[in-house]
Amino acid sequence: MRGFCIIMGFDGAGFLLHQAAGVPLPSHVLGLLLLTAALFLRVIKLEWVEGSAAFLTKHMMLFFVPLLAGAAAVAPMLGESWLAALVGLTAGTSAVMVGTGLATKWLMREREKREAAGHER
Repeated sequence: MRGFCIIMGFDGAGFLLHQAAGVPLPSHVLGLLLLTAALFLRVIKLEWVEGSAAFLTKHMMLFFVPLLAGAAAVAPMLGESWLAALVGLTAGTSAVMVGTGLATKWLMREREKREAAGHER
């Protein structure tokens, strides 16, 4: 229960930051960034939110139901611009996959360098 309260608290803080300061990011993204920063700064312990995060991730598909309903509502409009939608979805997905792969590769190299430097000492 505590984990849900913490997660929702950071989500609310992201909403307030978005509304009050006018930060040009979605409030949920701001909340996740704040939660991530709090975890890295060890203000929040991972154990506090781990169970709730696992539960939310396990049931993530439920959060996409409104998105799918909205997509079904605009499906007739896709008939006119299906090619642009297909190209955009393919290019966007490919860019994310390539970017994630390159970032992971870079992070693995950095980890190997740190481990090699640690063994040399």
